[in-house]
Amino acid sequence: MTDNQRLLLALALCVVYCAWVGFIIVSHYVRQRDRRHVTTGAFIVAYASQTGTAKQLAEYQAGLLGTDRPVKVIALNDLAIDTLRKASDALFVVSTYGDGEPPDNGRRFYRALQQHNKQHNTALLQSLSYRVIALGDSQYPAFCAFGEQLDDALQQSGATAIAELEKIDRAQSQPLPGDVSEGGENPLTSSTWRVTEQQQLNSADGRELFMVTLDADQALPAWQAGDILDIQPHNANTAIAAWLRKHELNPDTAIAVEGTPTPLKLVLQTRQLTDLSGAGNKEQLILSMPLLPLRSYSIASVPEEGQLKLIVRKQYHPDGTPGIGSGWLTTYAGSEEPFCANVKDNPLCHIAQSDVPLVLIGAGSGLAGIRAQLAKRYYANSDADIWLIYGEQSPQLDNVIPAAIETWQTGFAGLNIQQAYSRDEPGQYVQDVMVAAADELQNIIARGAHIYVCGSHQGMGQAVHQTLTDILGEDALMQLIDEQRYHRDTY
Repeated sequence: MTDNQRLLLALALCVVYCAWVGFIIVSHYVRQRDRRHVTTGAFIVAYASQTGTAKQLAEYQAGLLGTDRPVKVIALNDLAIDTLRKASDALFVVSTYGDGEPPDNGRRFYRALQQHNKQHNTALLQSLSYRVIALGDSQYPAFCAFGEQLDDALQQSGATAIAELEKIDRAQSQPLPGDVSEGGENPLTSSTWRVTEQQQLNSADGRELFMVTLDADQALPAWQAGDILDIQPHNANTAIAAWLRKHELNPDTAIAVEGTPTPLKLVLQTRQLTDLSGAGNKEQLILSMPLLPLRSYSIASVPEEGQLKLIVRKQYHPDGTPGIGSGWLTTYAGSEEPFCANVKDNPLCHIAQSDVPLVLIGAGSGLAGIRAQLAKRYYANSDADIWLIYGEQSPQLDNVIPAAIETWQTGFAGLNIQQAYSRDEPGQYVQDVMVAAADELQNIIARGAHIYVCGSHQGMGQAVHQTLTDILGEDALMQLIDEQRYHRDTY
């Protein structure tokens, strides 16, 4: 090797060495910069919630974090994956919708995360430590399915779980964390109501449909069409009296509830009437009996009416006794007996614009949410087109719309009502009406219409969703969800 060659080689090695040192310095700076950004950034609390329960729990959990960093509570769909990539800590509070689906305000994020995991083999979220709280109902096969799916997807992206997936079962009677009011056991203590009217809308025995009118003992709270009322049902007075006789207890005996002497007959109003068994203090055994499970109902009115209305299908147990919530509201509750209930915000079912076309689809007690949306348009003096498709069983027994919407039908110039009766001849469901009018449905959606579906998810809700998918295409329907023009108030 000549001297010139040696010199060139030495220069080349020097350049490589300097480049390597420079790379190390820059890399260190970048890591330090990112680390500073992460540690001083917000603690992310993301929720996916169809009816607002997971959002409520997320807000409660955010208040418990005890961090000196800012806490950002955000809907999952509003969380950019790039933002999450730069974060160090996150809590996800998610519910499961339908048959294991993500709620509508979590679909887009989950789809994007899945897509990245499928297309890239990189640890996108390697700097993230996270925890998932999943809400579900063990009465359904897909219990907490979306929570499980999200947990798996986060781990596939390189994120580190700091705790095992926590599942909360809404089928249990105990209130959610955050439901319990300060200083009290009852999750619904801020608002008391009385039933002032129970109007049966149909004439079908065994599946009666009631409009129930409630008045508040305090100032009427604010709510929007699409919101939900959570109620704490009571036992029938006859059931309480029978339980007291069985256990040879005096209904007026006072026992201490949170330090306040309370007659036994009042304590038993909201508790599951289980047998007192085993040794121990009877008072403590009674206080340990779980609360009756809460019941949620779509609100059927707007505040402008001055009353809160529900439309409730009376349910029955196999032994013929009325259901816990529906039985209380339609049969046992009277104006003399107050009960606790709270309005729950349900933002995915809010339709802010009153001047856009509206497609309302529902069946049975789903008329509640439909009525509220109609009331909103009526009091806003909207002249936008409204297409109402409603399903029931019998035209003779279930002609409930006239009584439900009163005189409003004449107040809407653009209201088109189509009813489907499954036990008429020929039998027809709401999805059959949609298929027959597929062109009209596509046209009104092209004009900016919102779609609002209310009623049972099993059966009607599933069928409507599949029919919309068939008519519009899956991508177009997902776009409506992303644009918040497809509102599902199904349960």
